[in-house]
Amino acid sequence: MRSIKKWFGNFQAVDDVTLDIRPNEFFTLLGPSGCGKTTLLRMIAGFELPTEGQVLLDGKDISSLLPNHRPVNTVFQNYALFPHLTVAENIGFGLKMLGKPKGEIETVVARMLKLVHLEGRGTNPVTQLSGGQQQRVALARALAPQPKVLLLDEPLSALDLKLRKSMQIELKRLQAETGITFVFVTHDQEEALTMSDRIAVMSNGQVRQVGSAREIYDRPADRFVADFIGETNFLEGKLVGTDGAVASVQLKAGGTIHAGLPQGGAPKGELSVVVRPEHAELAAAGAGTFDGTLSEVIYFGTDTHYHVKLDDGGTLIIRQQNTRSGASAPEAGARVGIRLGENAAQILRD
Repeated sequence: MRSIKKWFGNFQAVDDVTLDIRPNEFFTLLGPSGCGKTTLLRMIAGFELPTEGQVLLDGKDISSLLPNHRPVNTVFQNYALFPHLTVAENIGFGLKMLGKPKGEIETVVARMLKLVHLEGRGTNPVTQLSGGQQQRVALARALAPQPKVLLLDEPLSALDLKLRKSMQIELKRLQAETGITFVFVTHDQEEALTMSDRIAVMSNGQVRQVGSAREIYDRPADRFVADFIGETNFLEGKLVGTDGAVASVQLKAGGTIHAGLPQGGAPKGELSVVVRPEHAELAAAGAGTFDGTLSEVIYFGTDTHYHVKLDDGGTLIIRQQNTRSGASAPEAGARVGIRLGENAAQILRD
């Protein structure tokens, strides 16, 4: 995608987006509702045309091609299956429209049924299938013509939590087995982090950061990305000095910490530092980098969240994994210290 802009009347849905999606990649467009991710997907599919810019596939400009003339298929949120057709007829529908011979259609349908683990269900009406099975039929139908790119528009949002997690694994498996480029749209951060080779985080029609799940989680480019992806602590302070890619920051909450520098260097004056809850730990009062008062202890089974009221008025959340050591946890109201792990803090761009 090259300098893509999309206007609907006076509303700009996509604002000068340039993206390179690699062959055989699971690429996710992630962002809140209204950020432009689905509009971008629809322009790849051909359901919307760019107001400005180009969509290129293997170097060829496909911006003006009709959807049925693009080697691209889409899986929709509501599956869009034909209720009067069987599972096999739904899967083979696209091949039939392309004029493929009956024998070839039957061979491809059998292969697709095996790929999505629905062997023996080809003669069933799709209305007899569960939501998860219908989603697999929709995937098989989209994959049958072997498109160069498969577009997925929040296809798991209608499924319950357990089935959604199962389908996340299935989607990643299907992408790896077929070698087809998947472009996936979601507002669910866990889906994006679980499945993607790379993620583009979007806000207000713009791409804020592109990177692997680890890069975006551990080294967010700005405050929006840090706040949108996972649970986050923000600490305020000022720059004391730098040493290579690391800076010393004097925190308003007390103490000085080392923090990674963002691209382009640290901002001038006051700045924000991001620390993930699992990268901080409790210590005895006076034994950490800075102190606070424990305001809340929330037990989650596998781990416990500690909410600490800092001396500058802010709050910091610490997530610690529970063990069977039998040691008693501190209680709300206790004075505690906070220790940060190595490379735990990252300075944010404005």
